[in-house]
Amino acid sequence: MTGASILGASRFSSPGTTFRGDGFETPAATDGRHIGLTATGHAGHIPVALTPAGLSSSHDGGTNRTGARVSQQGGRRTATVNHADATGRQVTLKSEPTDARDESVTQIVVRAYDVR
Repeated sequence: MTGASILGASRFSSPGTTFRGDGFETPAATDGRHIGLTATGHAGHIPVALTPAGLSSSHDGGTNRTGARVSQQGGRRTATVNHADATGRQVTLKSEPTDARDESVTQIVVRAYDVR
């Protein structure tokens, strides 16, 4: 199935990520960077509960990926990524949320942000 047909068959419009910076345009190269995970529905659909959402990050354009640790607290999911060895590199994020109906979508964001 192609990305377009997955979106057509799924009730997701897109997964989303939120990133809280430290006042600079690029985050520092450290472990423990937190990224919020969300998903919204299209055409007024509200997705049912998400099963463990997957997020991976890459510092080489997606060739090699590292899975993020995902935690949930109070209905909010947060991925924790490691950028300790990524000084001066671009980060690619791949998000793969699935809901309780087993509907899913994959989103890849190339150069989501740069690491300083």
